Amino acid sequence: STSIMANMPFAEYAIKQAVKNNINCVGLHVTLTVGKSLTNNKNLIDENGNFYYNNKQFERTDIKYEDVYNEIMAQVNFVREKSNNKLLIDHFDAHHFLRNDVIRKAYFDIAKKLCVPVRNELGISFNDKESVAGLKMPDELEYKFTIENVNEKYLNAFLRKIKDTEKNYELMTHSGYVDDFTKTMTSYISRDKELALLKQAKEEDLFEGIRLISYKEL
Repeated sequence: STSIMANMPFAEYAIKQAVKNNINCVGLHVTLTVGKSLTNNKNLIDENGNFYYNNKQFERTDIKYEDVYNEIMAQVNFVREKSNNKLLIDHFDAHHFLRNDVIRKAYFDIAKKLCVPVRNELGISFNDKESVAGLKMPDELEYKFTIENVNEKYLNAFLRKIKDTEKNYELMTHSGYVDDFTKTMTSYISRDKELALLKQAKEEDLFEGIRLISYKEL
């Protein structure tokens, strides 16, 4: 599975490439902390028209449920409209904001309304199990490989740990290709290293005994 940030500059291009290559589902990486607002809501953005960044957004006490709900739905509808409803949203994951009670409620309310699974961030971003009651999610999230432990030893140890288990694990990665333009858009430039390690693990059959599924198979 992968996910898309609908408010990013090349989101429409990515959606059309997915459809062109017969990819029929994608996750929505919901954001209210980076990039532009699709609703251009003045209550969510700073003087430059960008979302308030990370802590400035999710530590606010004056944020309104309706504003958040409408913005998330705008991101959902962007994917639907730009793909002519050919790209199914098969899960939600969040960009650094689940610690805000109002944002979290709108996020989970929409996930329940659309019947889409969510990333398991219990214990990482929040601890309220009632918020996710009735929603599907992987049993556990492995998030320390990406950025923190991008090395063969850590990845191989994780894969050995989950072999032949009955649990569903999500291995979160930021794998991809890095060029000079990418470096102007993100501070994280080890994406190609993550990709190389994952490809190497596959070539060495380290996924043997592990059934790879997408979110829509949960």
